Amino acid sequence: MKVQAIALISIFLVLNTFIFHTDSASCCVRYTRKPIRCEKLKSYTMQHIISACDLEAIIFHTVGGHYICANPYKTWTQDRIYFLYALSFKTSFMNTILFYKQVM
Repeated sequence: MKVQAIALISIFLVLNTFIFHTDSASCCVRYTRKPIRCEKLKSYTMQHIISACDLEAIIFHTVGGHYICANPYKTWTQDRIYFLYALSFKTSFMNTILFYKQVM
């Protein structure tokens, strides 16, 4: 009886650890209905259709550490992707200028 209880507790702890350490955005199952404000966005990743995830999606990473799934074919989603691309380009450009100012 004790062995079964210990085994059951061990299995519970392993599953509990796995569930809480699994990325919450590992698979989008539906899209958000509302557009996200640009200032809340930090980055994004693309979800392609694979066996477990049967929905193509853009996963936006917010400044607050949340993940929001969006339809990649919506205009507002594409606008946010362009915004993040432009933001990263601007940041990269400014870092290059600062680097050259320090060197010279």
